[in-house]
Amino acid sequence: NIGLFNKKLLRFPLVLRKWEVGDYFFPLGMRGKKKLSDFFIDEKFSRFEKEECYLITSNLEIVWIVGHRISEKFKITDETKKLYIAELL
Repeated sequence: NIGLFNKKLLRFPLVLRKWEVGDYFFPLGMRGKKKLSDFFIDEKFSRFEKEECYLITSNLEIVWIVGHRISEKFKITDETKKLYIAELL
C-alpha cells in the first residue's frame, strides 16, 4: 500500500480521483499502454472494487492505481535522485 515514484517526473499538484471510462496507463513492466477497463478484467476486479478504485494523477496522467499498480512512466530507476512516497492508510 505504498507507492514510490521518481519525484523529478511528477508535476504538482497531484490529483486523487475515481477512474473514468477511457482511462489508460502504462503498467509497470510493460512497454505499451493499457486501458483501465482491461486492467480490471485481467486482475479480476469485482464491480465493487472497480467502483471503489482511486487513481493518483499528475498532469492528467495516471501515476498510480492506488493500492494496485504504478505507472512505468514514473518508476524509480538507477538515475533517480529524489523519491516521492505515497501511502494508503
